[in-house]
Amino acid sequence: MKIRNIFIVGLMTVVGFASCVSEDIKSGLENTATGRMALNVSLLEPETFTRSQEEVTDFPVEVVNADSTYIVKYESVEEVPASVELPVGNYSVTSHTAGKCAKKRTSPYFEGTEPMEIQNGITTNVKVVCKMKNSHISVNYDDEFLTQFESWTVTINDGSSTVLDFVSSSNRKDYYWLFENETERLTLDFSGKLKSDGTTINSEQYLEKSMLDVHYDDDSKYFRGGDELVINFGVLPEDPKTGKITTITINANVIFTETGDEIVVDVTDAENDEPGDNPGDNPGDNPGADLITLTLPAPVTLSAEESATADPTSGDVVMHADNGLKSVMVKVNSSSDEMMESLVGVADEYPGVDLVNGCEVVGNQNLVAFLSGLDKVITVPAQGDTDYTFPVGQFYLFLGLLSGEHNFLMTVTDMEGNTKTGTVKVTITE
Repeated sequence: MKIRNIFIVGLMTVVGFASCVSEDIKSGLENTATGRMALNVSLLEPETFTRSQEEVTDFPVEVVNADSTYIVKYESVEEVPASVELPVGNYSVTSHTAGKCAKKRTSPYFEGTEPMEIQNGITTNVKVVCKMKNSHISVNYDDEFLTQFESWTVTINDGSSTVLDFVSSSNRKDYYWLFENETERLTLDFSGKLKSDGTTINSEQYLEKSMLDVHYDDDSKYFRGGDELVINFGVLPEDPKTGKITTITINANVIFTETGDEIVVDVTDAENDEPGDNPGDNPGDNPGADLITLTLPAPVTLSAEESATADPTSGDVVMHADNGLKSVMVKVNSSSDEMMESLVGVADEYPGVDLVNGCEVVGNQNLVAFLSGLDKVITVPAQGDTDYTFPVGQFYLFLGLLSGEHNFLMTVTDMEGNTKTGTVKVTITE
């Protein structure tokens, strides 16, 4: 346990767990015309959440003047004095959930910014209302679906460079997703293997947001933060001629979480692509996947203490590509909110080591540097290499900090564009 405690202290420095108070307040206010700010921070809370107003006490605060030459930062709302003396001028005051709003999170993120003018000798009351910046997206599978399918992958694409995945090997059925651009349409890609005969059912469909008067924040045809999206999966009856399942059904609802009102959003077959027309060998694979060998380890379960001494080779992922490797992408989904937040910190410290949205392993020396900082050794392949072993076991000590189910989603692509996917599950017990 002593070794583990020492490791935790070192890791906090590496991934940016530790926070610090930053106040860049210029001296000499006695010779400057000043006024004062009295701050109030609150949440515009959606109906479907039970977050307490008291939680805003943990939100950091930043006060910045118009030309960014005068900045005051507080680590939390509770540290802001009852009134703050500031030079006369125009400012913006921002407060938000601690940390950064990653594209994918396991918790909601609130943020608010309010303009403010400080006048000589006057106290200005400023109220910052923090609104939900990301959207809650969840998936449901009905009983018939679960009876019929052995495994599946659901990929949601909002047109950005990253996608949101839900996989059958993970218990995670919801995430908070940041729509960074004006997104009218979401594409839903489904691939699932039937229990009965191993047939793969593929479906590509899309949905668009309906326009109604009810809304969380602003009335828009684009997907916005604060509204909840629920995607429901089922199956159509068996084909009477073959006695087999040939396609699935997808029904999506949007819940306007400020009011609790709910509407149905149409889910439509993607143009020129009918469900069930593109069977493959495995969910996420393509017809050339047999040119790639991906050998996955059995699921690993460790206690927090065992994670420090476990055999790292028990997590080896062995891959071979006849045409040579072009890409090895690794994503981590965790049932632990704290783990997902710590991985965001890793990405901030080591560019390109974004295990939340996808980390490219091929040629990634920053991944080598990150694990080296934890006294762990990893090598990375070069493009064109035919063989590589990705050592998930080198992450055991890192994962052992927080209990939960941690899934490594692997996507291997060869030089001809063929892909093969797989998932490694590491469970850390209390």
